[in-house]
This record gives sequence, structure tokens and C-alpha cells, in this order.
Amino acid sequence: GQFQQNVQADGLVELLDMSATILDLCGVEIPDYFQGRSLLPVLRGEQPGDHVRDFVRCEYFEALDPFFTDGVGSHATMYRNDRFKLSLYHDQKLGELYDLQNDPWEFDDLWDHPDYQDVRNDLVLESFHSHVVLTTDVGTKRIAPM
Repeated sequence: GQFQQNVQADGLVELLDMSATILDLCGVEIPDYFQGRSLLPVLRGEQPGDHVRDFVRCEYFEALDPFFTDGVGSHATMYRNDRFKLSLYHDQKLGELYDLQNDPWEFDDLWDHPDYQDVRNDLVLESFHSHVVLTTDVGTKRIAPM
């Protein structure tokens, strides 16, 4: 009885958001360091569900079959925003880029397409920055002015 019925949302979410939602539903305070975001406001109709996150990312260990990588697997990351999906196979110098607005089923890999090199480079940089910001513990908060 706490959720609106027949709610369908198109916003980007991550699996971490499920655990944050469950914690929030149980009344447990979500720690500052927790990367998940509660979806309760969307489920209750208090917030639109069309824009929960600006991007999502995930990591894949052993992402490529060793058959394709000369006997070793690969570590990969995926970065996706509202329009594009970028997958990087970090130790293989390989990647994939899809324009999800024009190719939602990911048939046309634009990684090497000359018209998309700036988009690819921007997304690689955004992916790198998001990884650093989300995974690096910078220690205690600065208390002195810069």
C-alpha cells in the first residue's frame, strides 16, 4: 500500500539502488559512503522516474572468453548515459560504443566510426572520472580553506 500502482520509469538505475531502497523501506539510515540511491520517492510517486541517475556503470571480470584474448580473460567496464553505451576491455585495447537512441538493440558498433571519435573520447574520460570519484577514498574531509 506504500507504492503507486502501474508505475513505469525510464530512468537509469543500478543494482546498488535496490539495496538502498530496501534499507530506506526498513527505516535504516543509508551511510554517506553508500553508492546506492533509494528509489522509494519514485515508487511512491513523489519524484519522477525518468531521471534517477545521469549515468550508470558496472565492471565485468573475465569479460571476454579466453578464446578471443589469446588464452587470458579481460577486465571490462561499462559506462552508460541516456544516449550512449560504452564498454571498455581495459587490457585488450578493445571497446564498443552504441548510440542507444538510434540503435537500442546494439547492432551497430560505433567504436571505430570516424564521426563518433569525439563522443568516444568524451565517454572514456567520463567513465574514468566516474570510476575515480566513486571508488577512491580521499581520506578525511578538508577543514582548512584552500
